Amino acid sequence: MFDRARNRLTYANVTATLALVFAMSGGAYAANRFLITSSRQISPKVLKALKGAPGKNGNPGAAGAQGPAGAAGAQGPAGPVGPAGPVGPAGAPGGEGKEGKPGTTGFTKTLPSGATETGVWALQTHGEALGITSISFSIPLENGLGASNVVFVGPEESKPHCEGSVASPEAEKGFLCVYTQRLAELTPFVGAAIQNPSAPQFGPTGAGAGASGALIMLSPPEGSEVSSTETAYGSWAVTAE
Repeated sequence: MFDRARNRLTYANVTATLALVFAMSGGAYAANRFLITSSRQISPKVLKALKGAPGKNGNPGAAGAQGPAGAAGAQGPAGPVGPAGPVGPAGAPGGEGKEGKPGTTGFTKTLPSGATETGVWALQTHGEALGITSISFSIPLENGLGASNVVFVGPEESKPHCEGSVASPEAEKGFLCVYTQRLAELTPFVGAAIQNPSAPQFGPTGAGAGASGALIMLSPPEGSEVSSTETAYGSWAVTAE
């Protein structure tokens, strides 16, 4: 029996048997003496060698069911106003509107009460001839004015009922005021400087103004030569009663 066992003993069999014995005894020894409870007990080099490469990503899973809608958030602040857009095309013409109420005419037959109209005047005399010029009211008065309501205001003068000036003529209600800027050597006509053109004759009986205007009369100096010429001019204002 020993002869058969001896015939089967080779160097390889003996080496393998011894390695198996040492491996089993060494593992048992290590298991009894060294218990690994943390990765810190293993050398970093060994850990690095034991760490495998990341695997490939798996296939995506099926989509989950849609969750319930969340609560509405608070309204944010208004954004800045954007630039104006392009002008759109013109719209179609609208329908005809309703007829308006009748308005007052711009023309009036007589100057309304308290309203004032103004104008200018000028005249020249030659020699001893009486200088006469007319002033016309663009809008007639309802009635003429008597002599006491017509005032001739000489240069640099100031008279009642006529508080204006040549540049800005004014007249109280119911008065005609004639303002003078230049009078030269002329003087108001002895009867009255301002006459009603509808009066039958010149003089005190014809003083005043008609509904459509008046005449301004100025006398040259006595003894004036025929060739001498004098000029007078100014402005006027009348206010309806």
